[in-house]
Amino acid sequence: MNAIKKYSVIIKISFANAIVYRINTFSRFAFYTLFIYVFMNLWKAIYNEGSVNGYTYAQIVWYLIMTELIVFSSQGNNIMNRINEDVKSGAVAYQLGRPVHYVMLQIAGTLGQLALNLVSFGALAIVLGFAFVGPLSTFKLAGILPLAVSVILGLTIGSFFMALIGLSAFIFEDNFALFLIYQKICFILGVFLPVEFLPSWLQPVAKSLPFSYITWAPAKIFVNYSPELCFELILRQLFWAAVIITLTLLCYRAAVKRLNINGG
Repeated sequence: MNAIKKYSVIIKISFANAIVYRINTFSRFAFYTLFIYVFMNLWKAIYNEGSVNGYTYAQIVWYLIMTELIVFSSQGNNIMNRINEDVKSGAVAYQLGRPVHYVMLQIAGTLGQLALNLVSFGALAIVLGFAFVGPLSTFKLAGILPLAVSVILGLTIGSFFMALIGLSAFIFEDNFALFLIYQKICFILGVFLPVEFLPSWLQPVAKSLPFSYITWAPAKIFVNYSPELCFELILRQLFWAAVIITLTLLCYRAAVKRLNINGG
């Protein structure tokens, strides 16, 4: 209970800071809108008639709106940068003395910004979706709860991935290249294109990797809801969330041992 209270305070402080600096969120609204508008027109040129790989034009626009909602909501997620700075400056040695887990401290420190981004960009996403293509006929009210769970799991996987990349600073002097690789893989496997649009040989590979379950899984549930689909995708997200969290904590333990052996 004490640990929960500690992290709750950190999350409240993070949310308060996000409110104070909300101009950073609002300044990205225009870019989000422009991004959706440009790609909407790109897909409109592709969709001359019928559907593509089982997606109607309205579904693909709403899919893009949902994936970009998750991407833009995560932009305040500076876990990797904070860990990099702590490692390079040596401040991590002082952070380890705090009565909280270092990785969980970094995660909790971003939840306030993530919550604000998710609410604000979520409201904008709904407005844009109705304005550009109208209501989504395949959307079901029963899918709201599974969608919320899927979005949270996607953000969890993404956040711990960022922490994992940040922890690589204990080994690599510059880990920005790892971030770029991670970012581009996520873009290819789910953000810009549904997994179903990939070559047939690549689809099984994409579905067997964790990257697709950050954005593709929530967007898929949103545009093509069914109880069976929700169960399958959320189960896979839970698996990958457990794997990434465990891997991150193991890497943190190894990094701390490395730090202690080298004298801090």
